Amino acid sequence: MKRIPGLGMAARIFFVAILPALSSPAMGQSFKLFLVGDAGEDTKTGETLRNLGLQLVANPNSAVIFLGDNCYKSGLGDILPYGFKGFDSSTNTIQKMHSQLDILQNYRGYVFFVPGNHDWWNITNVQKGRPKLKMEQSFVEANLGKNQTISNPGHVFFPQNGDPGPATVVLPGDSVRLIFIDTYRLIIESYKSKDKEEGPVERGFYHRLDSMVLDARGRHQRLIVAAHHTLYAKGPNSKPLANPYLFARIKASNSNFPSYNTMREKIRAVLVQYPGCYYACGHIHSLQYFFPPDSVHYIVSGAGSKTVYVSAKNMEKNKPGPGKESLVWNSKGFFEIDFYRPQDQIWMYSDNGKKKSAIP
Repeated sequence: MKRIPGLGMAARIFFVAILPALSSPAMGQSFKLFLVGDAGEDTKTGETLRNLGLQLVANPNSAVIFLGDNCYKSGLGDILPYGFKGFDSSTNTIQKMHSQLDILQNYRGYVFFVPGNHDWWNITNVQKGRPKLKMEQSFVEANLGKNQTISNPGHVFFPQNGDPGPATVVLPGDSVRLIFIDTYRLIIESYKSKDKEEGPVERGFYHRLDSMVLDARGRHQRLIVAAHHTLYAKGPNSKPLANPYLFARIKASNSNFPSYNTMREKIRAVLVQYPGCYYACGHIHSLQYFFPPDSVHYIVSGAGSKTVYVSAKNMEKNKPGPGKESLVWNSKGFFEIDFYRPQDQIWMYSDNGKKKSAIP
């Protein structure tokens, strides 16, 4: 942990030092950030992840972030249709994790994983859910610790140990800052108090996030906040909820769940202080991009291994609105942000990662 001068004890920034194994990005030199979420469905590497792997190996001056729900497993021997469980060290879940880890062989860039609600097994109790999450964290860290090519084998899973974060990494060259958030932990924290008051964990989190965002703005760094849950999205997981605390374990994934909605509003209120920053997430199994009047880039990259079927009728209801919006339904894929052009360029890879489209 490194303190940045001028910040008090309550505003400590958790800084992870990473050896600059890559050439330091400079203006005019391309540095790419790949974003893929909800990639933990398949026991063998699917076409989407294979295509992502090809892009990673071809672009070593880059980083990739896996945006949560890194492993799915249904309960009761797969009888339940809902994947409540996550990584449990079974053969099935080990294979699902390796479907992602294996594409990182021969990759020379940076790798990061953030947790999602399935990695917590959708448990709404911190003490019960944290050991489940730490099983996955330990497995990812142990396996990538053996990877001889990636640039950060010892620092890959953020935030650590079920803490909400925010955890931050400044990449070599001091021009790109990543902030990692465990949004499900925040949902659990607010859920405990039934959203009536902000507890010490939440107060500390939002204070640190505010300090990090303002520090990045002061240093003119490109800022990417990476998490699992959406702050701005269309389609599934945003329907109005009646009796939200009935079957809360299921409904907590809906953006209208009280503690989810509170988290969403509070994080957005911090991010709008830095126009042009990025918020990248998964959660909804689709590919979405928005640049609303608050001047934050919102990227939803939740189609690494799963899609949610959206009918033509619902597509019409959820079609792109005025302004800068791009939505692709019923298609797996991922995103890329290309920095250090005359201006940043965002790319969406759809059709299992085969079709590359520029986001205007």
